[in-house]
Amino acid sequence: MIDKTVTMLHIRKAGMCSRGTRDFFLHHGLDWGLFLKQGIEAEKLAATGDAMALQVVKIAREEDGQL
Repeated sequence: MIDKTVTMLHIRKAGMCSRGTRDFFLHHGLDWGLFLKQGIEAEKLAATGDAMALQVVKIAREEDGQL
């Protein structure tokens, strides 16, 4: 299975804001600018173990029927 790329669209679908997401990325040492340009692999986001990140990953993977 090819892992899904999570984008800002998925963040918005989860009802989350860009400010909070930016803070989350900074807290976890993730590149916010690169995320905005290219997205982030769902697996990398899930690896944080954060409940809200897992919710976003679920939304992204459900798009492709991966769950």
